[in-house]
Amino acid sequence: ALLREALVKTGKVGLAKVVIATKQHLAVLVPSGPALVLNLLRWGDEVKSLADLDLPAEGVKGAKVTPAEMKMAEQLINQMSGRWKPEDFKDEFKHAVMKIVQKKVKAGDTETVIEPEEEAPEQNANVIDLTELLQRSLKGSKGSAARKRAEEEAKPPAAAKKPVKAAAKKPVRKATPAKRRA
Repeated sequence: ALLREALVKTGKVGLAKVVIATKQHLAVLVPSGPALVLNLLRWGDEVKSLADLDLPAEGVKGAKVTPAEMKMAEQLINQMSGRWKPEDFKDEFKHAVMKIVQKKVKAGDTETVIEPEEEAPEQNANVIDLTELLQRSLKGSKGSAARKRAEEEAKPPAAAKKPVKAAAKKPVRKATPAKRRA
């Protein structure tokens, strides 16, 4: 909540590096109502320069768009527009794959296949006091040394970074949480 409110008050967003599966991504952390939204970005070397692209000129005249074409395009957009309903959009690829798998299971072409469940993230006892971290960061130099120290302290333990691999054709078993030390 502190980070969200500080970002709102300063009119800024946060930059982050996150690992999803086995790939590191650049992301932006944006306050949105009571939530913080993480949007993935592209790395600099993945962004193409507009000068390298063969694009039509800007503007209706520059792109040589006729008034009839523009009217038709506007009508098409208006006809296809509607209220956003997230439930109207499904992961069609996943559903198609699971349909094929179920068909093979019924035909006896494979062993039992279990649809993978999304596992809840493990509870981590490494809770970071953001206020204390910010205070220490501000007390130190405003240079990169304080920032690096803050980043090091905010990193999760090395064990949390390892991707979990599921064994092929074995039931998925959820890990039980480790006992906490007093």
